[in-house]
Amino acid sequence: MKKHLSVLLAALMLLGSLAACTPEQQPQDQPTEQETEAMTEEQTTLEETESESETEEQTQETVPDTGYPIDLMTIGEVPFASFSLYVQPNAPKGITDAVEMLIEYAEKATGHKLVIHEDAPAEHAIVIGKTDYDTDALKAAREQVENDGYAFLEENGKVYITGNCTAGTVYGVYTFMENYFGVRFYTEDYTYVRDNPIVRIPAGYSEIYSPALIMRDSFWYDLSQSRPLANRLKDNSEYNPDLEGGISYAGSFVHTLAALTNTKHEIGKQPCLTDEKVYQTVLANVRAWLRSHPNANIISVSQNDSAAEHLGCQCANCKAIDEREGTPMGSLLTFVNRIANDIKDEYPNVYVDTLAYRYTRQAPKTIKPADNVIIRLCSIECCFGHALDDESCAQNAAFKKDIEEWSAICDNLYIWDYTTNFMFYLAPFPNLDVLRQNVKFYKDHHAIGLFEQGNYQSSSGEFGELRAYLLAKLMWNPDMSEEEYNRHMNEFLQDYYGAGWENIRTYIDKTTEAAAQNHVGIYSDIRSMMLKHMTPDEAIAFTRDMLALWEQALEQAETEEQKAHIEKSMIQVYYMCQERGKALERKQYFTKIYELCEKYGITHYREGTLIDFSQKDKMGSLG
Repeated sequence: MKKHLSVLLAALMLLGSLAACTPEQQPQDQPTEQETEAMTEEQTTLEETESESETEEQTQETVPDTGYPIDLMTIGEVPFASFSLYVQPNAPKGITDAVEMLIEYAEKATGHKLVIHEDAPAEHAIVIGKTDYDTDALKAAREQVENDGYAFLEENGKVYITGNCTAGTVYGVYTFMENYFGVRFYTEDYTYVRDNPIVRIPAGYSEIYSPALIMRDSFWYDLSQSRPLANRLKDNSEYNPDLEGGISYAGSFVHTLAALTNTKHEIGKQPCLTDEKVYQTVLANVRAWLRSHPNANIISVSQNDSAAEHLGCQCANCKAIDEREGTPMGSLLTFVNRIANDIKDEYPNVYVDTLAYRYTRQAPKTIKPADNVIIRLCSIECCFGHALDDESCAQNAAFKKDIEEWSAICDNLYIWDYTTNFMFYLAPFPNLDVLRQNVKFYKDHHAIGLFEQGNYQSSSGEFGELRAYLLAKLMWNPDMSEEEYNRHMNEFLQDYYGAGWENIRTYIDKTTEAAAQNHVGIYSDIRSMMLKHMTPDEAIAFTRDMLALWEQALEQAETEEQKAHIEKSMIQVYYMCQERGKALERKQYFTKIYELCEKYGITHYREGTLIDFSQKDKMGSLG
C-alpha cells in the first residue's frame, strides 16, 4: 500500500524492553507516586495509540491499491463511483470551466469519470452553484457566505458546492479539488495530484468560508499572465467576465496624477493639490475614465512615482495643510476626499484609491479618509529579512507605527507589498520565512486588500513559481498556521523538484538564516543581504555549499520535467556564486546564467532591464 501506518512501534518496543528488566538491571532511583501515575497514563495513551494504529492498518489492508492516487473515496458512506454531476443549464463560463477541470482531475485521482445529468440531480450527485434544486439548508448556508467565499454541504446523499456569486462557486470547486482529490495548482502548465489513499466525507458535513481579503493579487509573472491559474488560486485582481466579478480599475492602476492632469509623468514631480484648475481637470478626467470603464469598481487618484528624497508640492497653500497635519499626506488626502465626495452620487459603487507611499506614508493628524476612499499603504522602505512586527528590526519600526495609525482611521486599507529584489531578479531573495507572518500582520491590522508585487516582467530564475503559489495561498487564508505554511511549501518542493527536494529546502533555510543576520531590502545586493557578516573565506565556502545542495537535487531528479524545474531555479545560486568566485569561476558562472536564461526564456535581469545575451561569453556584469 502507498500509505501504511505504524505509529510509535519503536517507542513501544523500548517500553517493553524496559518493563522486562530485572530489579538488578533497573535504575536505583525509584519513581515517585506522581511519576508512576504519569508513566501509567503515558503507557495507556501509547497502548490506545497502538490499538488505533492496528485498526487503521487493518482498514488499510482491506482496501486494494487501485493504481490511482485515491484508493477509496466515500461521501456520506456512499462510494464516489456512484456520484454524478449537476450544473444549472446555461451556467456562466467560469463555472463550466471549473466543472470540466473537476471531471478531468476526479478521474485522474479516482478512476471514476463524473457524468453530468442535465435534467435534474441524480440520487447521488455533486451539485454546483445556484440551481432550481437548492434546499433550505443550502440557501441558509449561502446566506452566511461573505465576499467571494463558498459553502460546502452534504445533505441526503448529495454534495452541494456554492457561493453567493459566480466567483465564490468557482473558488469552492477548486478548493474541493484541492482538499479531497489532492489536486495542486502549482503553475499554469504544472498541475499535480498527490497520493491520498482513503478519503471520507461524512454525512451532514458542512463548511462555510469567507475570505478576509477582498482583493488578492500575487503579481508574479506566471500567475499574472494566466487568468486560468489565477482563478484556480483565487487571485481576483482583475475583472473577469467568466467569473462575473473581480477587481476592475478605471484607467491606470497607480501613479495616475500625471495622466489625470494631462501632463507627462516625471518621477518626483507632483502637481499642486490646492490649485483649483488642477482639481477641475482631474475631476473631469476621473469622470471620463469611469464612463469608459462601466465595470470599474476602483479608480486611482495617486501621486506620481518618487524617490526617497522627493516631496510633493511646496507652495504655501499645500505646505500649510501638510504642516497642520504633520505629513504631506494632508494635502493629498484633502484632494482625494474631495474627488471621492464629488463622484459618490453618480458612482456609488466606486472607490477612489490613493497611495500612502514614500513621503505620504504617514497618516495625517486630523483628516480621515472618506468612506469611499482606499488608502494603499506601501512597504517599499522595509526590511524583508525580518517580519514586520519583529521588534528587533529597527528598520521596520516606522512602518509598524504607520500601519497602526492608518488602521485606526481607515476602513478600506489596502497594502502594496514587495516580494522580490527589483535590482537583481536573478538573485536569491530570502523572504520565504516572513511571507506568512507579514500577510497575517497586514490582515491583523485590518487590511482588506493585498498587492504582492514580484518579478512581473519575465519567467523567474529564482523561486517565482513557489512564491506566487504561497502568496496566493496566504491571501486566501491569512490566518494560516506555520505548520500549514510549511506543509504547502514542502509539498511544492517535493512535487515540483522531485526526490532531491529536501536539499532545496535546506538551501532555503540556510539562506534565510544567513539573511536574517543582516537586512533584506528590495534593492540589496547579495553581499549586503546575505554575506555581510561573513569573512571572504566563509562567504566562498557558504556559496559553494549552497551550490552543492542544488547539484545534489539535480542528480536526484527522476524526470526531464523535474530537471528543467531545478535548472531554471538554479540560476539564483549561480548568481550567488559569481559574486564570490575567482575570476575564471566567475566567467563560468556568468556563461551558465546566460545559457539557462536563454534556454528557459528568462528575459529580464532587473526591473525594466533586458538581459543582453551578446555578453554571454564575456566577463562583466549582467544587464
